[in-house]
Amino acid sequence: MMFYPRRQQTNFGIVACERALLQRHYDFLHTEIRRGVLYCYGQFQPSVASTTYDYRITYDPSSVPKVRVREPRIVYNKDIHMYKNGNLCLYYPPDMSWTSDCHLFNTIVPWTQEWFVFYELYQISGKWEHPFAPHGPI
Repeated sequence: MMFYPRRQQTNFGIVACERALLQRHYDFLHTEIRRGVLYCYGQFQPSVASTTYDYRITYDPSSVPKVRVREPRIVYNKDIHMYKNGNLCLYYPPDMSWTSDCHLFNTIVPWTQEWFVFYELYQISGKWEHPFAPHGPI
C-alpha cells in the first residue's frame, strides 16, 4: 500500500488510509466513514477481572482524534485524565506526541487501551499511576 504525504491527500483520502491501517492491525475494531469522518468502535478488557470498556474513536483530519467511553459511564473526575466533555486525555499536546502526521493504529488505539489499564489501577489505588505532564484542569 502506497502512502502519500497528508498535505497531498483529501480528508476522505486521509480517513480511508487510516481505516485501512486500523483494519489491517486490529480485527476487533469496527470502522466506518461518514461525511469524511472516521468512526472506530472497539471494546477492551484490561484483565479477566476487569470491566469491558466499550469506546469510540472519532477522527476528522481537520481536528485531533477524540476518544469517548460509551459503556460503562465514567464520571468526570479531575484526578483522572479525562476532559470535562467526556473525551479521554491521552497525550499532552505541547509535547507533540500526536501530530497530523501520526496514525491512529500506532498511537491513539494503544494509548486508549493503556488509559483503561491506568483507570483500573486508579480505581484500586485512588491515584493516577501513569506519569503525566502537570497541566491545568483538563
